[in-house]
Amino acid sequence: MGSIAVLGGQVNSNALNDLRVILRWVHAWVIPEQIAIGQAWKAFSPEGKLLDEKLDERFDQFARSLVENTQKLRKISC
Repeated sequence: MGSIAVLGGQVNSNALNDLRVILRWVHAWVIPEQIAIGQAWKAFSPEGKLLDEKLDERFDQFARSLVENTQKLRKISC
């Protein structure tokens, strides 16, 4: 499982960190990567594309980690 937060104000990872703890209590496995998008109202183009190239790269890394870790967990559970 991965966590992403979209905020109207400044970036704050507290909610994501608290969510990570809650998910661990219900035995979920959460990937190490997490993304918080501050001031989301200006982070995207009208077409929905991320404007910040570094943030776009972080999403790519997030997605790769989610896929890789899902594949690892599937191998363990078989």
